[in-house]
Amino acid sequence: MATGDFHLHSTCSDGVRSPTWVMETAAANGVRVLALTDHDTTEGLAEAGTAAKQAGVRLIPGIELSVDLDGADAHLLGYGFDIEHGPLQAYLSEQRDGRVGRMVRMVRVLAEHGVTVQVERVLEIAGEASVGRPHVARALVEAGYVESVAEAFDTWLGDGRPAHITRLRLTPAEAIALLHEAGGAVFVAHPLFLGEDYKGAVATLAGMGLDGVETYYKHYDAETVLAHETLSEELGLGRSGGSDYHGLGNPNDREIGDIPFPDEAVATFVAFLNSCGVHMLRQAGAV
Repeated sequence: MATGDFHLHSTCSDGVRSPTWVMETAAANGVRVLALTDHDTTEGLAEAGTAAKQAGVRLIPGIELSVDLDGADAHLLGYGFDIEHGPLQAYLSEQRDGRVGRMVRMVRVLAEHGVTVQVERVLEIAGEASVGRPHVARALVEAGYVESVAEAFDTWLGDGRPAHITRLRLTPAEAIALLHEAGGAVFVAHPLFLGEDYKGAVATLAGMGLDGVETYYKHYDAETVLAHETLSEELGLGRSGGSDYHGLGNPNDREIGDIPFPDEAVATFVAFLNSCGVHMLRQAGAV
């Protein structure tokens, strides 16, 4: 197990475990420093901070923002920002409101294809979280239309699938600038998801002010890790690592901390954040 994990999700977005559970489990797995990176929300950080303090682990504020990179969906991880930054919270509020409307449109499209799930049930599954595709996917599993969340995405909800509804998103440059204004550092999540020319995409993001690359990602093998290390070195970018834990039981999922992230790389990442002068969550457990 790695001593650091900087890509984790909770019930405040599309994960299935509470922020407290995530912190406690991370500590039990030997993780000593971590970031909760829920999609488009910071709502889980207060609870996570309290739990982190009690569990004796260091919490760095995190978030995962979706951006539009030349028509493709890209994800950026923000670290160490001021969670009370006004413009950031205003944007996140807009995104939460837009997610509900997007979900309603998904449900309507599914019904047009003879696949019926209820808006109310999707909202119940989401609970207090910012509703998204994984919640619709879980409703599809529950209704018996698919056997897994992965199948729901492959058949109905994934990019280019019948019920995939795009939403308004920032450009990468806008998102990077927003997180920088909030005092944070910005890393691109799981670069392989950007397609065959992921190296070119990362280089483009670097030109927009990107700070680093998620290099030590859950199921990456040694060859892939080396390719990302080389890319980050060539572009002068930092390196992060994470399990992208959701608890959904999808193929290639890993437990918290079960990632190819060497201790020295964890220390280098944290030192990188410190050198950037990023905000650390001072209250409740981040030191």
